[in-house]
Amino acid sequence: MQANFIKNINVIDKLIFIDGLWGSGKSIMGPVIGSFKNVERQRIEHIYGYLSTLYKFDKIKKDAAITMMKLYADLAIYNSMISREVNFRIFDESGLINNPGALKTVLRLFNEDGDIVVDRIKKDGVILQIMTHIMLWAIELAFESFGDQLRLIEMVRNPLFMIDHWYNYIERCGTDPREFTLWIEYKGQALPYFATGWEEEYIHFKTLDKVIHSINWVTKQTDKTYQTLTDGQKKQIMFIPFENFVLSPWEYMDQLEIFLGTNYTKSSKKALKRQKCPRKQISAGLGHKNYGWKKPDKNLTNSDDYKQKKLFVEKNASNESQKILYSLCEQYEKKYKVVIM
Repeated sequence: MQANFIKNINVIDKLIFIDGLWGSGKSIMGPVIGSFKNVERQRIEHIYGYLSTLYKFDKIKKDAAITMMKLYADLAIYNSMISREVNFRIFDESGLINNPGALKTVLRLFNEDGDIVVDRIKKDGVILQIMTHIMLWAIELAFESFGDQLRLIEMVRNPLFMIDHWYNYIERCGTDPREFTLWIEYKGQALPYFATGWEEEYIHFKTLDKVIHSINWVTKQTDKTYQTLTDGQKKQIMFIPFENFVLSPWEYMDQLEIFLGTNYTKSSKKALKRQKCPRKQISAGLGHKNYGWKKPDKNLTNSDDYKQKKLFVEKNASNESQKILYSLCEQYEKKYKVVIM
């Protein structure tokens, strides 16, 4: 049985993806962007990344993939507008009390649903906000699906400062049923999809070597994909270096207004303060304790923090991996004008 799937009538007018590698600092951006006028509170949804990766690997047909992307986006904004699927978990990043507009979200529970909701979305120019993981390297499907409606904020960070997060997480891939990265099969073993092309090395590498080569693979693939985009598509992507943002966030707020076509509000300052921005210590935020983050000593300088992380790498990574990592760090610092030392 053959059929071409379509969704040529849409509810959404615009959506924002907050994307980046694990440990890149995406979690600070969601509440901040959610404080902008007409932007919905963040939703952490994996389906967009899954579909994008499957499409990149030619595992799903184009018409089906595009239809699913559009369907999920329309469902997400409609459900958000009537407060269906609200996250009431206290400690979740996407939880009600951890994002702007909590009262508005509660009041929506009593609103009428149906066509009136769609009319309100169109009239008010409501913008959907989705957090994704490692999607830019496979962004082609999103552009195929949403075109000019799409804006992507890509959080980037010095690779050395993402090491802890990856180191405390990567061994769950292929072994933990509660780990939700897409896996591939290789010689009877389950590996994360970013081990594609170097599976044998991945299997035999020590943990930190796996981490460094994985970050390198994603970075190279992302750069490769980005270079294939049109000038117009590149303008729909904004790169924000974590270090510069947390130290001087207001330097980026005006840029974000122009990029998103909306304005920050009086609640934006509160959202930044909750994320401890601006701050003097780069690592002094609301990190993930499960992934190796520890509240830094108040007397620890950013330079000292950098040196400590380098010592960890020199203890646990091969010389080859160290060279790869430090090359990535040098490229990052030069590209985004980030100075830590």
